[in-house]
Amino acid sequence: MVYFVGAGTGAADLITVRGMRLLAQADVIVYTGSLINPELLSCAADTCRLYNSAQLTLEEVIGIISGAEAEGKTTVRLHTGDQSIYGAVREQMDALDALGIAYESCPGVSACFGAAASLNLEYTLPGVSQSLIITRMEGRTPVPEKESIERLAAHQASMAVYLSAGMLEELGQRLIAGGYDEATPAALVYKATWPEEEAYICTVGTLAAVGREHAITRTAIVLVGEAVAHRQYRKSRLYAADFATAFRQGASGGRSLRFSGTSLSVISFTRTGLQLSGRIQKALGAELEIRLYTKYKACGDREEAWPVLAVEGSVGEWAGQQLREQSAVLFIGACGIAVRAVAPFLKDKRKDAPVLAADERGSYVIPILSGHIGGANALAYMLAEKIGAQPVITTATDINGKFAVDVFAKENGFSIEPKEGIVKVSAKILDGEAVTVSAEKGYGRGFWENGGMRAVPYPPAEFVDIVVTSEEKPFDASVVLRPREYVLGIGCKRGKPADEIARFIEKTLRENAIRKEQVFALASVLQKKDEAGITAWCRKERVPFLTYTAEALQALEGAFTQSAFVKEQVGVDNVCERAALKACGAGGELIVRKCAENGMTIAIARRKWDEE
Repeated sequence: MVYFVGAGTGAADLITVRGMRLLAQADVIVYTGSLINPELLSCAADTCRLYNSAQLTLEEVIGIISGAEAEGKTTVRLHTGDQSIYGAVREQMDALDALGIAYESCPGVSACFGAAASLNLEYTLPGVSQSLIITRMEGRTPVPEKESIERLAAHQASMAVYLSAGMLEELGQRLIAGGYDEATPAALVYKATWPEEEAYICTVGTLAAVGREHAITRTAIVLVGEAVAHRQYRKSRLYAADFATAFRQGASGGRSLRFSGTSLSVISFTRTGLQLSGRIQKALGAELEIRLYTKYKACGDREEAWPVLAVEGSVGEWAGQQLREQSAVLFIGACGIAVRAVAPFLKDKRKDAPVLAADERGSYVIPILSGHIGGANALAYMLAEKIGAQPVITTATDINGKFAVDVFAKENGFSIEPKEGIVKVSAKILDGEAVTVSAEKGYGRGFWENGGMRAVPYPPAEFVDIVVTSEEKPFDASVVLRPREYVLGIGCKRGKPADEIARFIEKTLRENAIRKEQVFALASVLQKKDEAGITAWCRKERVPFLTYTAEALQALEGAFTQSAFVKEQVGVDNVCERAALKACGAGGELIVRKCAENGMTIAIARRKWDEE
């Protein structure tokens, strides 16, 4: 049996435990001459035969291995560092394959990792670089043109350059030609982790001079990139207090951080910002409708394929249109631009669309408007996770990990009145005071899981902080939460105008004495998921639009108003009644059967709100 073993970067104790055990068991060791630490050979048994491959050809190495194999011996082919990087092992393995000789690999520590350990570096610093390029200059072994130093330097990632210490002058010039600034941090590390190690921090521009000063021309690795200086980086999201994992809750108190909206409009102002908007499109396009806009004048000259619209008018006019459509808005630029653009269009914190800002490098995402009810905070977390940014959350309940009544209302299907009471409740929670809650029977689920809540009998005989009720009457309370109990099942001919659909919805609600604030969702068959008139009403009123396959709707049991025509068109005999009940979940009740008007249908169901 043959074992290819990585000896590690230099220090004898950096070989793996498995590698050390294989050396001790070997009958034959073929090692890479002066490149490995000779201390490792002392691990071999006294009877072990040692061969220095620096003095051998490939054919001679294979001859030694095949001879040992014929004798039933165990051979270790000992390479410097990790044999998978510049180890020339594939050609040896192919030769062994041809001879039918079995082999295995045992990894080692490569020079780039030994050098990083010596300098206490992290190559993948958030906000600086998330990639490490391992490469070399062209010498006697050619390098493909697509992997030239210049092309790789254009990525501005962390870079480890092997086998190039004798060409530092040319290396520096080519790194600069490829895009690194002369002042970009660099390091020259000679014999990393060996007792005679030398390590020098410099810049790309001074790399050659440092090499000449210290007479380093071989057995050295060059490290390049901002990570070498470990400055201007962001902290990892992994250990952030608001970052939930399978092993701990984030500071959100375990609340869902998923954005419930359906669309995001992104505007950029520079070339770099435009590139970030493309990254966002790629990262979130499967989850949201992403619309890209830009004020960057040269946007028509770009090479990227993603669609983007140039904004010809003012940013304020553009922002007003997006907010009227209830689209979430992300400004890739200064917060001041966002604030000035949206200010004239703000109306009510319960109705305003979420607005965020991000810097053009994608380092930070900042919710500016409608953090809780609109979901800007949740969208900030979502964006940050997808593009590797830091969410900057400023709402007090979030940063302190406290209960937020407006978030609770949104996530559990309650409307909330009045908006001024939200601040009062939050202030008590942040001050550590008990919050009194009076809940009508069947509507208090979820409250008692939150600390600091004190139950008061319903109906309350005196002032309480929060009342949870389905009753439409006034209460002496800071806020009143009323369940969004109703689901509207809806169907329509393709392309129905939005204003016609809106009038039909609102007429049906009035006739049944249901306020828009009591609507939990609209529901329909999957074929209607992009119906513009329905989605426009849902965006405006911040009501989810739920769609289901025809098969899922047809599988519902019950008595429904049947239509052979509808069955032929979409595969289910009734859309509106079945969709309304489906969206209610268990215990839903159909209270208004199919109403039809001018190619549109609506049915209404009530959700069941029993305590869990």
